Amino acid sequence: MLFSLGLVLLAVLLTGISQVLLKRGAGNGCGGGESFLSAYLNPHTISAYCLLLLTTIIGVIALQVVPLKLFYAIASLNFVVVAGLSWGFLKEEVSGRMLVGIGLIVVGVVVFNV
Repeated sequence: MLFSLGLVLLAVLLTGISQVLLKRGAGNGCGGGESFLSAYLNPHTISAYCLLLLTTIIGVIALQVVPLKLFYAIASLNFVVVAGLSWGFLKEEVSGRMLVGIGLIVVGVVVFNV
């Protein structure tokens, strides 16, 4: 069970990374004189989709052991991971309201799992 919970946490982390890569990839395309497909056919976007595929496989493996309600409670931490990675790598601003929301998500996951 502990290994499967580790897989769920890995899936959460990889999902966050893929979301940041998708944002980077979207920023690389559709600007200036580039073609429409450049937003979809760049290394960031392709890497993000590969990570999302890997995350799906990891999630299916983890769901063989982890109860569905626990899986989705932990998966809600995606919002926390994406906010942290976008702040760290994309230099996006994290407002006070976002911090309150992140805190509520973390408290909810902890209360749900106690």
